Amino acid sequence: MLTALRYRVAGQFGLTVDEAHYVLYGKIVDFSYFDHPPLVGWVQAFFQLFSLNHLLQARISAILISLLTSVLALDLLKKRGTDERHAQIAVLALNLTPMFNAMSVALLPDTLLMPLTLLIASFTEKTIERSTLSNWLLLGLWLGLAGLSKYTAGLYIAALIPIFIFRRRIKEVLNPKLWLGVVVAALVVSPVVYWNIKNDWISLKYQGDHVFSFDTSILRNLIASTLIQLISWGIGPFILTISVFCFMIFNFKKIKNYQNILIFLFVFLGFFIYIGLSTPLLPHWMLVFFVLGLPVAVAFLLDQKKYYKSLIVAISVSAVLSLLLLFELGFKIFPAESTASLYEGITGWETVMDVANEKLETIAGPKKALAVMNWTLGSRALYYNSRPTRVFVIDSRFDQFDIWAPESNLGYDLIVIVEAAKRDEHIAHLNCAQLTAIGEQQTLIKDVPVNHFLYYHCAEFSGYK
Repeated sequence: MLTALRYRVAGQFGLTVDEAHYVLYGKIVDFSYFDHPPLVGWVQAFFQLFSLNHLLQARISAILISLLTSVLALDLLKKRGTDERHAQIAVLALNLTPMFNAMSVALLPDTLLMPLTLLIASFTEKTIERSTLSNWLLLGLWLGLAGLSKYTAGLYIAALIPIFIFRRRIKEVLNPKLWLGVVVAALVVSPVVYWNIKNDWISLKYQGDHVFSFDTSILRNLIASTLIQLISWGIGPFILTISVFCFMIFNFKKIKNYQNILIFLFVFLGFFIYIGLSTPLLPHWMLVFFVLGLPVAVAFLLDQKKYYKSLIVAISVSAVLSLLLLFELGFKIFPAESTASLYEGITGWETVMDVANEKLETIAGPKKALAVMNWTLGSRALYYNSRPTRVFVIDSRFDQFDIWAPESNLGYDLIVIVEAAKRDEHIAHLNCAQLTAIGEQQTLIKDVPVNHFLYYHCAEFSGYK
C-alpha cells in the first residue's frame, strides 16, 4: 500500500531543489560533479530513457529503492533470529517515518545509500564468517557503489577497521581475496578520482570544507541539528533509536548478534555529532544511521517481549503524521490555506519559465539570456526551461553551474527571475546599466498564493556586486 501511495504522490507536485539538481546530472552525464559523485546522475539518466511522465521519470527509482531497502532490512533482521512478524513490524516502523517516506519519493545521493548500507553491513558479516572470493568481491562492489553515491562512504571503511580488529581478523590484510575486493572498489569509484584530477580536486576540497570547518556556535549547531533530526524522523522514532542504541552499546558484550551493526552505528553517530557541531545537519544527513538503527531498535525491543505499549506510542504519532502528509501530497485533502507552505517552491515553475521566455523575446539584440540569483533557483530554472535559451546563475560562489556554463555572462541583457520575498537581497547584487521591473508571476493552489516571482530586465549586465 505504501509503495502505491508513494507512486501516487510522485506525480502530483513539481521537483524540489535537490531533485531538479540531480535530474540535471542525468541530462548532462559526466564522470562526477562538483557537489557529489555521479551515481545519482547515472541512475537518473537511465530512467530518462523510458517514456514516462517527467515527474515519474525523476522519482520511480527512489520508489523502487525504498522497496529494495525494506526487503534487505527484513532479511538482515531475520538472519539475526528476529521473529518474522517482529521483523515486519520493525521494517514497517522505518517505512512510516517522515524522512524515509521523503527519500522514498525523492532520489538523492542519500537514497542510494539506503540499500547499500544494509548490503555493506550484511556482506561484512558474511565475509567475516566465510572469507570467500565472492564475498570479498561483492563487499568491494557495494563499497565502490557507495563511493559513487556520496563522499561519506568513507564512514563504511572507518567502521570496517574496528569490526575486523574486534573480530580478530587482522590477518585478512594478507589475504589476496581482500585485495581483489579493494581493486573492485577502486575500479568502481575511479570515475570520481578521474574527474577530480581533471578539475583540480575541487569537489573534494569543497566537501573537506564542510567536514573541517567550525564556527563558534557549537552548542547552537548541536541543538539545531538535534531538533532537525527530531522533526525529520519523528520524536518517537528518534528517541527510541538513540535510547536503544545507547542501551545496546552499554551492554555490548551481551548482545552478540548485533555487535557488528553496533560498530557501524557508533561510527555513523560519532561522525554526525562531529558534523552537527560545525553546522546544523540537514534532515537527510543521518539517513544511514536511522535506516540501519531504527529497524534494529524496534526488533530488539519486540524480541524482549516487553515495552509494547511504549513502542506503539513511540512510532504511532510519526506514523499518523507521515500518512497524513502522503495523503495530502497525493490527493490535497486539507484546505489550501493551511498547507500552502508545503508547495512553496515545488509548483508553478513551468509557467514561471514560460513567462520569462516570453519577456526575453521582447528584447532586441543577440546577447540576451535568462538569469537567477542562486543555485537553488538555478536547478529548477534549468530543468523547467523548455526552450533553448541560455540560463545564467548569478552568485558569488563557484559551483556546478560554473562548470556547466563557463562562458562569461558580462554584457548580456538579462531577464532576471527574482523571489518576491527576497527582492531586495537579490537585486542588490545586480550590476546593470539599467534595471527595470517588468512584471510578476504568482502560483495559486485553490486560489491561495504559493509562489511569487518578480521579473527584472537587467540591461548590459556588468557583474555580481
